[in-house]
Amino acid sequence: MKPFASCICFVFLLLLVPAGVAADDSDTSDSEKTGGHITFETTPTDATIWLDGEKIGTSPFTYYSEKTGTLDVVVTKRLYEDYTGIVIVNEGERAVFTARLLPVSSKPLVPETPAVVMTTATVPVKESPITVPTPWPSPTESPLNPGVVVGAVALCAMIVLSRRG
Repeated sequence: MKPFASCICFVFLLLLVPAGVAADDSDTSDSEKTGGHITFETTPTDATIWLDGEKIGTSPFTYYSEKTGTLDVVVTKRLYEDYTGIVIVNEGERAVFTARLLPVSSKPLVPETPAVVMTTATVPVKESPITVPTPWPSPTESPLNPGVVVGAVALCAMIVLSRRG
C-alpha cells in the first residue's frame, strides 16, 4: 500500500509543477506594462483617495496606474478638510504622494458681529379693577359633600360588622 501512496503523491507533484510553470508564463512582468506605481501616505491614515475622479482606495497603500503623466488627486476624510494635489507618474517608476490633512475648524465661517447694547424703559403697572372669575368648584374645595363621605364610611362599617356576626 505504501508504494501506491508514494506513486499518487509523485504523480500529483508532476502535475502540479507544470501548472505552476504555465501560470508563471502567463503573467506579464512589470517591464511589459505601461504606467507606474504610486504610494499614497496620509496623516491621519484611513483617508479616501480619488485619482482623476475615480475612488481607488484608503491610505496608506500602493497603487499601480496604467496612466502616466500628471494625475489629479483628491484626499477626503470625515472631520478633515479635503486635500487636492497632483502626482506625476513616469513609466516604470514609483511615485510617492503624501498629504497632511487639517481638521475642520470649529470656528464659524461668518465673522462675529459685535453685541448691541439695548436699553429698555420700565413703566409702572397699575392694578386692574377687573376681576377674573374662577371655575367652579375651586381647587381648594372638596368635590364631595362631607355628609356623603361620612355616610359611605358608616355603610361600609355596617357591612363588615354584619358579616362577622
